[in-house]
Amino acid sequence: MTTTPIPTGPTGSTGPSKLLIALIAVGGVLLLAIVAIVFLLIGQNSGGGNINAGAQSPTPGISETPATPVAEPADEATDDSGDQGGSNDGGQQAPVDNSVRFTSFSADLNVQCDPTGQAEEKAQPKISWASANAVKVYWTPNKQEANSGNGYEVPKSGNQNDMSASKGPGERYEFPCNHRQTFDTTITLVGANGQKVSKSVTFTDVNWGTGGGDDED
Repeated sequence: MTTTPIPTGPTGSTGPSKLLIALIAVGGVLLLAIVAIVFLLIGQNSGGGNINAGAQSPTPGISETPATPVAEPADEATDDSGDQGGSNDGGQQAPVDNSVRFTSFSADLNVQCDPTGQAEEKAQPKISWASANAVKVYWTPNKQEANSGNGYEVPKSGNQNDMSASKGPGERYEFPCNHRQTFDTTITLVGANGQKVSKSVTFTDVNWGTGGGDDED
């Protein structure tokens, strides 16, 4: 006798088993895809952090860059002064006054002679000077320009004592007391180029006419 197989449970269960496997496979792929996307995003975020850090690194440079132009004008000024320093050396030499000149000059224009004419020494005028760039200095007892012909050579800086020494041993720079009321003195500086600068002063005997020893000129 022939028996016709009747579909049973196992036959019907074959379809669901395959479907379940397919669903599990699809779910696994999706899970892997999701994991891959998550790692990709994490990797991009990490790379983005490095870029931002790199973007911040120029910031100090930018902040220094404004400082550099601020410093540069000073540097340029220094460089310019340095350039002119060659010219500034020349520039510093140019402002330096190389002319022949008195750096100081003083004189007490009042002299007190002994009105009786009995003093052992005549009154000596007080005078002093200092000079720059002079190669020779002369004085003369008048208002003319002093030179080797009409006067005496003295140091580039000095006073009445040097003027006495310039006249020689035993001689003295002094006021002509009891003979004149005034006495002129000129000091002349001579430069290497022949330039001459003179200063003249007139001393006055404040005791003139108060005694009987004065000559009336």
